Amino acid sequence: MSGTEPKATTTDIDTPKPPLGDRVRAAISSRIGEGLERDRKGLGSIGRAGVATAVAYLFAHFVWGHQFPFFAAIAAFVIIGVSSTEKKVRKVLEMSTGVMCGVLLGELARATIGSGTWQIAVVVVTAGLLARLIDSGIVFTMQMSIQSLLVTVMPLTPSMSPGGRILDALTGVVVGILVHLLTSGDPRRGQQSAAHSLYRALEDALTQMSLAARTGDVKVASAALSQIRTTSQELVDEWRIANNAAEEIATFSPTHLRRAGDVGRLQHLLIGSDRAVRNVRVIARHEVAFLESVKGRSSHARLADALLAAHDAAVALREAVDSDGDFTDARRALRIFCSYLTPETMLRSDDGTRLGRVDHFEGVALVIQLRSLAIDLLEATGLDHRDAQRFLPSLLIAADGDTIGPRPLTREMSAVEPPATTEALELLITDRSDPDRRRG
Repeated sequence: MSGTEPKATTTDIDTPKPPLGDRVRAAISSRIGEGLERDRKGLGSIGRAGVATAVAYLFAHFVWGHQFPFFAAIAAFVIIGVSSTEKKVRKVLEMSTGVMCGVLLGELARATIGSGTWQIAVVVVTAGLLARLIDSGIVFTMQMSIQSLLVTVMPLTPSMSPGGRILDALTGVVVGILVHLLTSGDPRRGQQSAAHSLYRALEDALTQMSLAARTGDVKVASAALSQIRTTSQELVDEWRIANNAAEEIATFSPTHLRRAGDVGRLQHLLIGSDRAVRNVRVIARHEVAFLESVKGRSSHARLADALLAAHDAAVALREAVDSDGDFTDARRALRIFCSYLTPETMLRSDDGTRLGRVDHFEGVALVIQLRSLAIDLLEATGLDHRDAQRFLPSLLIAADGDTIGPRPLTREMSAVEPPATTEALELLITDRSDPDRRRG
């Protein structure tokens, strides 16, 4: 042979798969682990459902004297069985109304056409059509259909009358509501958990975006954009559902009325946080466009530092979630973030290279969007829009030979600038290339 065969490299050799037994054991172990985690998270709701069904059954049995009050237990389970993170008042009304209508329809059908195979079909179709006619909710339709079916097919007991079934159903509904309101935990817990998840996703995205700015790597910025697009809306929705459930508990539960103020603050925090997450998606898109425009010619440490400052502000906001709404540290972190937010501060490359026209346009769009992010986060801390604007440095700067930004300040332009409230804020809104200059 004229040559030798090339040696096999590690990339040419397939990694051997673990034995089948090991893979089966790993799959079973993973499945069991996930199941145990679901059990842990749902233990509270499951335990409350067991207590509610037992209490409703015993109450109807001993107080009303019903021999087999199964409708009391069923109604109580239906009320408690809804996810603990959902708002229950509307669903309770739908379910209780559906239960009552279903029982009445079933009793009417049993008295007029009897019970049997074809009667079951008639009752289910009639219940479904009537439910759709009355209300568009799926919960109402299901409950009305199921309860009418149960009344039709279950045998009558000696002590059970049509009125007794309705009384049992009402008993179950009332017991379910009381058990839910009296045994629910701290209403803020679900809100805090959802807020932590959202802010961690925000922190991860800002960290990746900062790395992309420091290295000029478009792929890292694109990955951050993809990640925040994929996860953010689901996390916002989870927080909104937790807000609804917490508001209900703080409004109706006698043991948690004192939490109403804290619940309201966390509800308000979501408004600005939702806007901030939407803004970060736009910022990530602008960063991708900016880095593609400069084509990796240089890195931008100031932009990276600004994004890290935004990350620190998000961390401070997440920590404030557990501190009864004390946003002092968060506002300090946001003030530092705001100090970066002018084009002449952020868009100078590390080697001092000036941007071209197209690059500058993309960069200014990025800076403007970052300023919008700062406003959203400041408003999330409880500031109104005008006060939040006062944290931002001025965009209307007198032009030097080496500055990037607008033309000199005029009286008309000065009129639109928000007034500074403190000496510290006054320092932020001056041209940083000339600390002695102040606005006229």
